[in-house]
Amino acid sequence: MFGLTGVSSRDQAQPTDRILGAVCLLLALVLVFIWIPLDAETGLIEKARRRLVIGDGLAPTVAASLLGVSGLWLLVSGAVRRGGGAVYRHNITFLLRFALLVASCLVVMRWTGPVAVWLSGDTFDGYRLLRDTAPWKYLGYLLGGTLLIAGVVAWIERGVRWRSVVLAFGVVLALAMLYDLPFDDLLLPPNGDV
Repeated sequence: MFGLTGVSSRDQAQPTDRILGAVCLLLALVLVFIWIPLDAETGLIEKARRRLVIGDGLAPTVAASLLGVSGLWLLVSGAVRRGGGAVYRHNITFLLRFALLVASCLVVMRWTGPVAVWLSGDTFDGYRLLRDTAPWKYLGYLLGGTLLIAGVVAWIERGVRWRSVVLAFGVVLALAMLYDLPFDDLLLPPNGDV
């Protein structure tokens, strides 16, 4: 319990909240100040023909900012609270499994539309022309988003329930309508990258 210095091993351990908070804050700073400005062709908000339109960098900047605020919250709350646990192998395993779930859902989101167009008899390149037309523009976003939310809920609940899948689909559909209907020039993810 106590080492040679008289301090318990729990007090010597790095709190997981502070480590996770620092990683999230650092990632958010890299995204906002390096990656997004280098990757986006336009700014956050652009003025075109006396009309304000959403720029390429707005949505990822908002998401990265929320990640940064969450990381800062974890840092501050971890500093206020004394103690905390060390980073154990099961923490790393959990994060790797979660990253694998997110990555696989993003792959499904990215390739659902092109594969659906290919299965309909067109080429993969044909999707580029259809990526802003219904139903093609919704396929990847709806399937990948539903799998992501339903997958996380199933992981937490330790089982798949149809109610959770339907709720996940409803949430993703509502988000798609919220982004797609008011803005004529906005492409749902991942259609801007195709």
